[in-house]
Amino acid sequence: MNGVKVFGLLTLSIPLFVIVGRYYYSSSSKNKQQQQEEEEEEQVKVRSWAELEWDLLGEIVSRLFVTDQARFRVVCKNWLAAAHPIINANATKPSLPWQGCNYPGCCSEFQIFDPLSSSPNHLASRHIIDWSQLGIPSPTTICLHLVKYNWLFLTIKKPSLFFWTTRRYVLLFNPLTRRIITLPTFDCPNGFRFASTFSTHPSSQDCVFCMVDNIQNDKIVILTYQNGDKQWTSRQFDVHPEFKPGNLLPHILGGILYIHSPHGQVASYNILNGQFNFDRLLPDDVVVQSSGIMTIRSFVLNGELMIIGFNRYVKNLATLPGQQFVRRYDRLSKVWIPVTTLSDYALFFNYKFADVSLINTKDRTRNGVLPNKIYCFFNGGCLVYSLEDGKLVEFKSINSNLLEHGGDDLPEYKYKYNYATPDTYSSFWLEAPRVRSSSRYAALETREAWHSTCP
Repeated sequence: MNGVKVFGLLTLSIPLFVIVGRYYYSSSSKNKQQQQEEEEEEQVKVRSWAELEWDLLGEIVSRLFVTDQARFRVVCKNWLAAAHPIINANATKPSLPWQGCNYPGCCSEFQIFDPLSSSPNHLASRHIIDWSQLGIPSPTTICLHLVKYNWLFLTIKKPSLFFWTTRRYVLLFNPLTRRIITLPTFDCPNGFRFASTFSTHPSSQDCVFCMVDNIQNDKIVILTYQNGDKQWTSRQFDVHPEFKPGNLLPHILGGILYIHSPHGQVASYNILNGQFNFDRLLPDDVVVQSSGIMTIRSFVLNGELMIIGFNRYVKNLATLPGQQFVRRYDRLSKVWIPVTTLSDYALFFNYKFADVSLINTKDRTRNGVLPNKIYCFFNGGCLVYSLEDGKLVEFKSINSNLLEHGGDDLPEYKYKYNYATPDTYSSFWLEAPRVRSSSRYAALETREAWHSTCP
């Protein structure tokens, strides 16, 4: 009987085990299949963000601030390729210069403005510098010396251990990329006022930074620093009695630092061998006559040192002495020569700004900007001048989509920021970044090339 019971139990158990096994196998298979489907769906979701249509990606990136565009590019290869400026026919070259400002009430804040932007007040980006991360005490004022290659050369003054000296913190800031380069600090006597420049892109190992104090009556002080040095190198030279002190912007051309006075006198310093010379001591009559009533700015065009003299009151005060001018320094004959034409270039000038802006109308989208013209901004508008024999001659624009009312206004720049800016604000021009073409076909042509070059 026991054997029969065991046999019967086994007979009933075998089908039961088969049913349970089939159910377990079926349930396990369903779980695996469901898990696999979920993983595939998750993968599809991840891929869908990376493989959005280029037209859509282009539309998204076109609505982002410059700094957000930088973040957009590091998401993945596809987004990088979609957002990256396409060289040759696939990119639109910049047209109108951008403007920037640092407000004295908040020295940490920098704002930049795109005149062609549809955003409120044309604001393109705003950045606040965290000085504590740089090891720099929070400043009350910032001195803007120069804007070059979209890098701002900035210094901050703070009291040092000794009451007769001041500590200078030096840095370079790119408001488009938000990158900061700090240079060594140094102490100098109170009353020193430096004009500064640098030779090439600040991140280059060959870049030389120079600071010049030409405001003293007996000495010219030159500080130089090259990437990799531990500290600034200081040199002092006796001022010639006929050389007029002044802190106009110096420039480096061919390894030579050029320093010029408000009267058109020129001194040079060889950065390589340390030789200093007074190249021109004879004042220039045109510059001397205008120096007391003109805003004078220096700039470099095609490797040539130039100066512009402009007075914003000339339009209303026709009897004002002096003249508005653009002159070029001939380094061989050591004389200032009237500039007859800017050729394909146009010059943007604002007496409040630290520099001038040059744009090549031949290589860029003009947006109505005309070659060989000087656009002078002041008092809520813009006056346009032609350059004839070194003099600024008022010009009336015809058939221009940028200028209105015969050249008296520039609507792209007419917003509260530009003309309500007090003289104490640090204002500057910026090179407009490249704009990606909206052509999907052009972008697709370079897609594979970008994928092959992206890490």
